[in-house]
Amino acid sequence: MVQVQDFYRFIDSFAPFSSALSFDNPGLLAGDPEKEVKTVLLSLDIPVYVALEAAERGSDLVISHHPVIFHPLRCLTPEESAYHLVRNGIAAICAHTNLDAADGGVNDVLCEKTGLSDISYFSPEGEPQIGRIGYFPGELSARDFALLVKEKLGSNRVDFADAGRKIRKIAVVSGSGGEYLFEAQRQGCDTLLTGEAKYHHFPEAVERGVNLIAAGHYATENPVIDMLKKALETQFPEIVFLVSERNLPLPFSV
Repeated sequence: MVQVQDFYRFIDSFAPFSSALSFDNPGLLAGDPEKEVKTVLLSLDIPVYVALEAAERGSDLVISHHPVIFHPLRCLTPEESAYHLVRNGIAAICAHTNLDAADGGVNDVLCEKTGLSDISYFSPEGEPQIGRIGYFPGELSARDFALLVKEKLGSNRVDFADAGRKIRKIAVVSGSGGEYLFEAQRQGCDTLLTGEAKYHHFPEAVERGVNLIAAGHYATENPVIDMLKKALETQFPEIVFLVSERNLPLPFSV
């Protein structure tokens, strides 16, 4: 019999929950660790409609990247995903910044998808090595690299700032990583590839001489779901693994 805690231990073996950043809330966030599991739903997020999807598809466990409980809950009502998980006896394990930093995790998958090589760790001094530095085999302009990233990730929108440098040495931080511009500059990178950045990060990038590519939070993180599914299927061949059909990239763009 495979239990919820077996999945927790397996994920912890390659993406230790203790390695998560201090603000984070990964781990077993809902459910009984001793519950038997036969069907698992994988999703980047667990909004209410994914929690309901898990119930409709007979899932015993949802494994997601973003925590279903991040800020302290002050109530547990039908407007909260956790309500529907608990009501339907569904457990939730969330692997967030620990999976970003893991070998073979979110940022390594992002490097692979965008064709980078010679990968090394990247992060401000004294912080966990959550990001990566990789090298692009060629010298594209910021615009051409943005188009390549858009194609490789299937992103519906890629914003970029062109600092006038060819793409070669790239700092990679999935999700929201605009604040890593200074560190990218300090470590001699010509480009920062991330999911999203704030408005002021784009002129700052030009001032620092670092190209900034923002390819979408969902687009830079969702590729890890396929990696996670393959790893879990290998470890637990008797379990049925499903990928959410409702967790789509938001917002839509026109």
